[in-house]
Amino acid sequence: MKRTIGFAVQSILHRKVRTWLTVIGIIIGIAAIVTLISVSQGLENAITDQFEEMGTNRIYVMPKTGAGMFGAAQGAEGLTEDDVDFLDGFGEIDYINSYLFAKGSVYFGDEELYTNVMGVNNEDMAERWGDMGLEVIDGRFMTDGETGVVIVGYSIGEGAYDKQVYVNNKLEINEEKYKVIGIMESYGNEQDDTAVYVSMDEARIIHGEPDEISFIELVVMEGFDVEEVAEKVFEKMERQRGEEDFEIFTSEQLLAQFSNILNILQVVLGGIAAISLLVGGIGIMNSMFTNVLERKREIGVMKSIGAGPKDIMKIFVVEAGMIGLVGGITGVLVGVLLAFAIGQAAAYAGFLYLDIRVEWWLVVFGIMFAFIVGMISGYLPAKQAAKLLPVEALRE
Repeated sequence: MKRTIGFAVQSILHRKVRTWLTVIGIIIGIAAIVTLISVSQGLENAITDQFEEMGTNRIYVMPKTGAGMFGAAQGAEGLTEDDVDFLDGFGEIDYINSYLFAKGSVYFGDEELYTNVMGVNNEDMAERWGDMGLEVIDGRFMTDGETGVVIVGYSIGEGAYDKQVYVNNKLEINEEKYKVIGIMESYGNEQDDTAVYVSMDEARIIHGEPDEISFIELVVMEGFDVEEVAEKVFEKMERQRGEEDFEIFTSEQLLAQFSNILNILQVVLGGIAAISLLVGGIGIMNSMFTNVLERKREIGVMKSIGAGPKDIMKIFVVEAGMIGLVGGITGVLVGVLLAFAIGQAAAYAGFLYLDIRVEWWLVVFGIMFAFIVGMISGYLPAKQAAKLLPVEALRE
């Protein structure tokens, strides 16, 4: 094997340009697989971390989807304050957070930003949002019943406007001035990082929604099974509303749904990247077939001094495997660098937070997969080389 590897290395070094052109195909395929899988896993890691930080003792009540995640289905009545009051009577519920989502124009000086203006329940806001792992990086949360103030998302304080927004600055919404009392830490996504949070009463005036609720968050007391409480809430709400025009999810269910979607995404992206790797394998096969044609004389000499068909096959298969191995190692390195670069670029742009973690199995898989593809691609040319008769090879 040592002698075989020596032959393979010598052949590769003798054909540097062709070898590297062949290796590039493998590099692109492996780099694509590593990058796409790492980025999709990074997204899954980020979502999982956020759910774990918020806690698994939460139940989310939403209008039945039909017009969007936070809109009621066609012909169905959305959630209202009556539903909040009804749910407040459950002994298993520690407390309730209700939210009202809608877009609105927010002015800072002469600049306009059309963004989410979110109505929130500001009762014990610091404690409740702290339980979800949400903090302000500057300023404070609203106090009970406080009006005329807003809390802004991270991006609004860090560049959504040409001028930077500071605590105590004034924003104008619906021709009313609101004092900025806090700037949230980054959520890692644009929708939340550009949101403006106002009290629920003021949000109703701004959006012209006297009673609507976009979705309700229930926090279950310790000692109760979240799934059982969710089933109980669903059954009693269905009886109270008279129809099943709402949906209930636990934190675990939402996380499972996100995970399923991301798993499908990984398979699709991995399949696309595998096509690139297939092209790289065809490139190796093409290069090795050319090798056989160019090295007929060398093959004839080796056969005439005692090399058997297995020895010839071994040389060509090992050479193809080494090309795949070099491509695999380089491709993994390029893929890892690209994955971290995409994560940094997404975070810098404020588009999305990606918790990139390159798993050891992905590195091993990328290298071994490229090595195996290389060997398989070299098998047919090697078989052709092994069949050559010494006399015919030397005549060539």
